[in-house]
Amino acid sequence: MTPAASLSPSYRQAVLWPEQAEFPNLPATPLPRSADCVVVGAGYAGLSCARELARAGRSVVVLDAHRAGWGASSRNGGMVIPELKAGPAALAHAYGPLGRRMYDEVNQAFDHVEALIEAESIDCDYSRTGQLYLAHAERLVPSLMAMAREHGDELGEPVRFVPRDALGEEVGSSAYAAGVVIERTGGLHPARFHAGLYRLALAAHAALHPATGATAIERRGGGRGGFRVVTPRGAVDTDAVVVCTNAYADGLLPDLRRRVLPVGSFIIATAVLEPDLARSVSPRGRMLVDSKNFLFYWRLTPDRRVLFGGRRSLAPSTIPQARDFLYGSMLRVHPQLAGTRVERAWGGNVAVTLDRMPHVGRLDGAWYVTGCNGSGVALNTWLGATMARHLLGEAALPSFAQLQHRAIPLHRARAAYLPLVGLWFRWQDRGFAA
Repeated sequence: MTPAASLSPSYRQAVLWPEQAEFPNLPATPLPRSADCVVVGAGYAGLSCARELARAGRSVVVLDAHRAGWGASSRNGGMVIPELKAGPAALAHAYGPLGRRMYDEVNQAFDHVEALIEAESIDCDYSRTGQLYLAHAERLVPSLMAMAREHGDELGEPVRFVPRDALGEEVGSSAYAAGVVIERTGGLHPARFHAGLYRLALAAHAALHPATGATAIERRGGGRGGFRVVTPRGAVDTDAVVVCTNAYADGLLPDLRRRVLPVGSFIIATAVLEPDLARSVSPRGRMLVDSKNFLFYWRLTPDRRVLFGGRRSLAPSTIPQARDFLYGSMLRVHPQLAGTRVERAWGGNVAVTLDRMPHVGRLDGAWYVTGCNGSGVALNTWLGATMARHLLGEAALPSFAQLQHRAIPLHRARAAYLPLVGLWFRWQDRGFAA
């Protein structure tokens, strides 16, 4: 039985990040009857898309069923990572020249976010921290060495292998067999970054309507073409619809929902640490990720907390269950945190696709962006902006649009088979020292 986490007197089951961000006070306004484009979803992708369209003079309405950024844009770990689930050689082997283009675009996404933050002075505590990717078992060490050779020696990227006896310079833990430092990774405050995108969209005169969920997309009749997007507050006629709901795809586009598997991820945030204790956990302030299927990801926050995330299985879990599991796991990785209390715990969904790749495309006439599989801070921001540029005739669709976006098998029965898949993943994760 998992022991209970040590909780701070100020503990709350709530997302930490939005408490530390300031969003514009947006008064409720009537929905316009028409717009050039309707964007559904006000996360990173939706706001980026809306801003680019509005800057070009298009009228844009952004709808969200909740407050803007309610989903992953305010719940994630704040890691800006240019990654797919395979390296460039594996991508080229699987997809040919398309694989290399997709790899290049992921790096473009990272550059886009860094340039956007600097150009627009977005106050989001961004830093080029680098990432430390950690081998959870000795058998993984050769693959990490090969990864460092491919990226560092062959491609000339700032990537290097770190053997076990040198890991102490990078992370205060003896639980891992080796690591790889990937310098092209950053850390930011995700809610402050989202608030920055929110302000940029407003400044470009996009019309943002939170707490206004789209319930249907209808084809307009009478030879007029286009669509009517229906909400509980009225309908908007439009020439184009872009759906950016990611892991929260719903009945608005049933074909999209069948292609996205929402997988829960959970995070705990500790109380603020003393400086020496914080340095003992992460001497260089890296973004820390391990190699398991049920991986742990953790970091120091800008205000010196440990943020520790992951999940135990693919079975349903409550936040208290996940919190206690993550707390125990954190102490096994970092015993020096014994006695440190948890102040916040929360969960949310990650959009997982069958091939573990992002997807862009069109279903029933509506455009969509989805499936960053847990690496969406950079990718979703760039994909939304690039989709807008495509609609403006300024850019091709991202290369991910060329992938076949297959439906999840037995989608409605996933609650029955996912725990079995989870058992297989846990067997693959065997050998973890902590």
